[in-house]
Amino acid sequence: MEQRISTRTLQHAELILRLTMSMTLLIAGISKFFSSGGFYSYYLKQFSNEELRINLPQFSFDIYLTLIPYLEVGIGFVLLTSIKRRLFIVVWIVYFMTLELGHYLLEEFTSANMIIPYIIMGVIAYVLPAHQHVWSWVKSDSVND
Repeated sequence: MEQRISTRTLQHAELILRLTMSMTLLIAGISKFFSSGGFYSYYLKQFSNEELRINLPQFSFDIYLTLIPYLEVGIGFVLLTSIKRRLFIVVWIVYFMTLELGHYLLEEFTSANMIIPYIIMGVIAYVLPAHQHVWSWVKSDSVND
């Protein structure tokens, strides 16, 4: 006999995954705001290394490193809602792809490879059926799961 996973269970899985994605970015972004410029200074220095095989214009790193905490907090908050859920899951995926690119540019290949599971997490969240909204999980189900 074939046993299928209920849609409700998949929706709960999507919600748990999306909450995890949100908390990941919120914690990362907020910590960067409180790093007293440490994050920005550290990575700007890393990208300024002339011994890197690929050197992009300095202003591109300056702009992106400045935006990263705002992007993380913004994406994190929107993922808490169900507003344009799939769009912001794609934004999550693209954001982590840019982080992966940055680590490749720094020739930190192990760090770049460690980002791949975050991208896969976004793909899984994209495919799962949407949960109504974050706070609806507290309502009791008519069927015990």
